[in-house]
Amino acid sequence: MADLITAGKLCKEEREKRGLSREELHRITKIPVDIIRRLEEDEDYLKKDPYAYFLMKVLVNYYGLEVEISRESKPSEEKKKEQTEQIEEKQGFFFRFFKAVFVFLVLFVAGFAGISGKKEKEDNFELFLQAVSFPYPQPDSFEIEYIKEEKGTKSISLKAKDYVWLTAYIDGQEKVIKLKKGQRVKLTFKDKIKFETIGNAYNLVIMFDNKKVAFEKKVIHNLFVDKEGVFFNGYNLVKGES
Repeated sequence: MADLITAGKLCKEEREKRGLSREELHRITKIPVDIIRRLEEDEDYLKKDPYAYFLMKVLVNYYGLEVEISRESKPSEEKKKEQTEQIEEKQGFFFRFFKAVFVFLVLFVAGFAGISGKKEKEDNFELFLQAVSFPYPQPDSFEIEYIKEEKGTKSISLKAKDYVWLTAYIDGQEKVIKLKKGQRVKLTFKDKIKFETIGNAYNLVIMFDNKKVAFEKKVIHNLFVDKEGVFFNGYNLVKGES
C-alpha cells in the first residue's frame, strides 16, 4: 500500500516515462494542469486537500498502476497499532463515501443522457472534477492580472448569479476559476482571453465596457474576448453582429 506522496511520485515517473506533458495529461483526464502538478509533488496539498485521494485514483487508474493507495501519510511506529484498530471503520467510511459519489455521478449523467448524449457526459465529468479540485472559498471580489494595467491593456468583469466554473487562457496562461453566488472577478488582458469551458454558464454575467453579456446554455466552449468584444461562434455578443 502506498501513501499519497509515494503515489504522486510514481504517477510523475510514469508520466515522464511515457513522454507526456502535464498539458497533454490535462486534455486526457480533464484534471487541471495545476492540480496535476500538486498531485505529483505538493506534499502539503496531498496532506490537506480532502479530494486529493479521489483525483490521485483517477491518475493511477489511467496509468494502470497496480498500486493500492492509502489516504494517510506513512504512519509512525507509535501510531501503527491505533491505525490497525481503526482500519475497518475507515474502509467502511471511504466505501460509503465513494459509493455515494459514484451513485451521484451515474444519476447525474443518466438524467441528461437522453438529451445531450456523449458530449454532455464529458462536460458533466469535467465540471465535477473542477468543483472538487477547488473546494476552498474565495473572497467576494478579487482580481486576476497577468500584466499591469497600462496603455494597451483591457479588462472585463465576471459576476456569478450562482456557482460557475471556468477554464480560461488569459494571453495564453491557463487559469481555472470557481465562483460562488455573488462573487465578482476582474480579468485583465493585453491580447485576448479564451474561455475553453464555462460550466453553469447561465449563472454568469460578463461586463464588457459597461455592457452586459449573459447566456442561456448550461455549458459553453470556446468563447473569445478581445478589445473589440465577446465572440461566440463568430458572433460579437456585445455589438450584436457577426
